[in-house]
Amino acid sequence: ALLQSSVKQQVEAIEKQYISAIEKQAHKCEELLNTQHQRLLEMLDTEKELLKEKIKEALIQQSQEQKEILEKCLEEERQRNKEALVSAAKLEKEAMKDAVLKAIEEERKNLEKAHAEERELWKTEHAKDQEKVSQAIQKAIREQRKISQETVKAAIIEEQKRSEKAVEEAVKRTRDELIEYVKEQKRV
Repeated sequence: ALLQSSVKQQVEAIEKQYISAIEKQAHKCEELLNTQHQRLLEMLDTEKELLKEKIKEALIQQSQEQKEILEKCLEEERQRNKEALVSAAKLEKEAMKDAVLKAIEEERKNLEKAHAEERELWKTEHAKDQEKVSQAIQKAIREQRKISQETVKAAIIEEQKRSEKAVEEAVKRTRDELIEYVKEQKRV
């Protein structure tokens, strides 16, 4: 009876040690998973900031291009107006007042018409450019999002593999320690 009681106590002690070892390994696994989760969150934040910066750069470039186009149009318009005034002054010196006034009026109408046509043409071209830039930005966003998703997915898979391996090694190590402990107890 004493031998049975001693054996029972040893078995219970082994069971307690085994349960304690498993609980420790479970705690380690939980810490490992929390670390992995934090790392993934940091990766996502980094990707988000990179994407924001790229979009900001694209918008700045688009704004600069629009400004340059507008300045070019204004300069061309100023040049045309200047040439028209010089032409009108020459006509005023060479012809009668009524003829000069008529020519100026005709020239003004032509300029307004040409300006309106050019403005419409510029609006059309500008709309096309806007659409191209918008499509390019959307494409860049999609590509960057795809790359980010693939990177995160690969990192998750790699972390899962490492976690599984760590758990397997921990379980194996615990099992080996328990077996060795049981062997030592039997020898005692």
